[in-house]
Amino acid sequence: MKLQKIIPALLWSGIIFFLCFLPGNDLPKEDWLDKIQFDKIVHFTLYFILFYLIIRIAKVPTKTTFILASIICIAQGIFIEFVQGSSFIQNRNFDVYDIVANICGVIFAFVISSIIKKKA
Repeated sequence: MKLQKIIPALLWSGIIFFLCFLPGNDLPKEDWLDKIQFDKIVHFTLYFILFYLIIRIAKVPTKTTFILASIICIAQGIFIEFVQGSSFIQNRNFDVYDIVANICGVIFAFVISSIIKKKA
């Protein structure tokens, strides 16, 4: 396993942690973004990309690679939500719908990647 294949996934994971651990006061507040649930779209996209970057690490992704990538992504998302639900980060809270959006992003990436792998 080459380090150059791992770095993008680690960097993206770090970006997710950074963004999710920002205090709530530091996030933009726009009513129209709340109305379209933009936060959930962001969660979906972040974890869609993370899944893809993780499976790229394997030379030839297998079913085990897909399952392991899914577990890593989902575990990271759940961990972040629990940390946000604690008193460590100001004005952030636990949101089960963020977890659902994360999982949907992972599932969508899983399905798309599976289809692409079958065609290759």
